[in-house]
Amino acid sequence: MPSDKAELAARIASLQPGDSIRGLIFKSVFGLVQQHAGAIGMEKLRTGELDHDYAELRSYPAREFLTLMFNAADLLEGTFGSAEGVFHACGEVSITRYSTGPGMLVFGIISRGDPQKLFAGAQMAYSAAVSYGNREYLTTGPKSGTLRMRRDMMPPAYHVGILTGSLKVLGLTGKATAKAQGIDRVDYDIQWS
Repeated sequence: MPSDKAELAARIASLQPGDSIRGLIFKSVFGLVQQHAGAIGMEKLRTGELDHDYAELRSYPAREFLTLMFNAADLLEGTFGSAEGVFHACGEVSITRYSTGPGMLVFGIISRGDPQKLFAGAQMAYSAAVSYGNREYLTTGPKSGTLRMRRDMMPPAYHVGILTGSLKVLGLTGKATAKAQGIDRVDYDIQWS
C-alpha cells in the first residue's frame, strides 16, 4: 500500500520557512534505498526535487527530506512490511552509521556509555543535524526516560528508529514508544537493559 500522501501533505504544511536537515541524513536514506532496491530503486527515487547531489554538511529543506522518506516508503514497504517500518529503518540507519570510526568517538564523548547522558544531550545532537524543533529529556528511572519533541514534523516511527538505534550503538537493547500529542508534538518513552 502506498505511503499516506495526506499525512505527507500535513507534515509539509507544519513546516516553517528555513526548516532544514543536513545532507548526511539524506545520504543515510539514499544508502538504505541503494542497499535494498539497488540502482533501479535509486533511479525511481532521484526525481523531481530529489534529483541533485547532497553534500553531507550542507543543509537542505526539510520538505525534501519528508518527500524522500515517503517516497522511500513506497519503494521499500515490501522489504520492511509497512511505511512505518521503512521510517523506523530510515531513523535507525541515520544513527547506526556511527557505530564505527569517528562517529563512535563522538557518541562515546557525548554519552560516556550512559544512555541517560546521551538522551539528555538530545537537543544538542539534533541541533547539529536539523534547524527546527525542541527536545527535552526527563529521566523516569535508572534505565528509562521520556524524550519530549516539539515542532518536529517527522513521522514518530523515524524517531523511534533513531532512539533504538542509539541504544544499539551503545551495545544495549531497548525500546521506544511514541505517544503523539499532535502532528509535530510527540513524547517518546525509552527503556533499555
